[in-house]
Amino acid sequence: MSQANIQDPPIYTVLCVDDEVNILQAMKRILRKQTFNLLTAQSGAQALELMAAHDVHLIISDMKMPAMSGAEFLQQSIKIAPDCYRILLTGYADMSSTIEAVNKGHIDCYIQKPWDNNKLICTINDGLATVKLKHENARLQALVNKQNTLLKDLNHNLDEKVKLRSKQVALTMEKLKRNTLANQRVLYNFISINPHLDGGFAQSVSHLSAKLAEQLSLSDEQQAQVSFAALLCEIGLLGLDTALYSKPFCELNFNQQHIFLQQSKYAEQILGPATHLRPELDIIICQFEYPDGSGPNQLILEQIPIGAQILAVARDFWRHKLGRIGKSALSNHEAIGELKKYRGLRYTPQIIDILVQHPEIISVEFIESAIEVNDLREGMRLKKDILTQQHILVLPKGHVFSAPSIVQLIQYEKQKSEHFEIFVEQPESEKLSSDANHQEAEN
Repeated sequence: MSQANIQDPPIYTVLCVDDEVNILQAMKRILRKQTFNLLTAQSGAQALELMAAHDVHLIISDMKMPAMSGAEFLQQSIKIAPDCYRILLTGYADMSSTIEAVNKGHIDCYIQKPWDNNKLICTINDGLATVKLKHENARLQALVNKQNTLLKDLNHNLDEKVKLRSKQVALTMEKLKRNTLANQRVLYNFISINPHLDGGFAQSVSHLSAKLAEQLSLSDEQQAQVSFAALLCEIGLLGLDTALYSKPFCELNFNQQHIFLQQSKYAEQILGPATHLRPELDIIICQFEYPDGSGPNQLILEQIPIGAQILAVARDFWRHKLGRIGKSALSNHEAIGELKKYRGLRYTPQIIDILVQHPEIISVEFIESAIEVNDLREGMRLKKDILTQQHILVLPKGHVFSAPSIVQLIQYEKQKSEHFEIFVEQPESEKLSSDANHQEAEN
């Protein structure tokens, strides 16, 4: 600590009051080697004037003085210096007068004449120590009060910021919930628009995951969660070097494979703020955990969400199919065979058995004819998402066509030189008319 930062100790002032000059001179002689300032006065009135002009910390006053007694002076001194330490010098044998003076003048102690010099010095130093302690307590109390005020202000400001931020987050999350489908599609587009990832792969994994969840008789809500989690299963790769997922997994070295399997951490960073997607995020985070407990976090089968168990099978089936794990693409039969090698180790036996027993669920979900954009009519409802060649969402499943949206889609096709396959449901009015005609034909 530098010398400039060290405060000099305070200099205290002692006031001696006595009408006898020889007493005051004796006081000066006795106290000349002390470190405090010494003032003297020959009367109570003169002493009060000195106190008005100086900060006095300790008073030694004779009891018996003309015009104003020591007791009266000390009583009046309280108005000027209420925290001053007061010592009364008395030669009276009558203790009742001394007691009265102590009570009225708030005297801290008294010394009888003649005094012992060493005792006098000790009494003065003890009194100054008491004054110093009071000052230090007052300083610390003021500091604590100031810090408490600052802390209160900081807490208030923090509370206001937290309330504001909480309100902003709540409003944002409310908007997200109101637009769940649109936001899910936006997240999917993050994957599709990346030139090193494949939206088609995500769609295939999502479709197979939904079919496996259906075979396991999961609830509709669980099936939807599994399907969407599978659609975003590669979102964590956005945080990794493209070199880690632009070539087959078998060509990565041990450290690279380890980093590849840590993609779930980046998925949590990306999706973590969307608290309403927590079930889907849990599936994505645990997708590389193995039933035998050898996964990144060493979770055992009972600790792995069923959705993550399903996703692992659907994901790696398509990774084998597309040559993302081995050096070459495999047929359906060959891909299932590779998964069976790790039945009970990396993959849940029950889910592998479903895939073996029901290979038809791998097929395309719908086999139906697409219509041209010029054949669209108002009221038609999309049965499938309309995607670009790069698997970017143009219109979501469930969209009901209006005249403006049909015109916009026609213009989009012309501007982008795209040709969309459009699968729709007929308008309700046409369904009713078709059913009526069918009944008439039967009659």
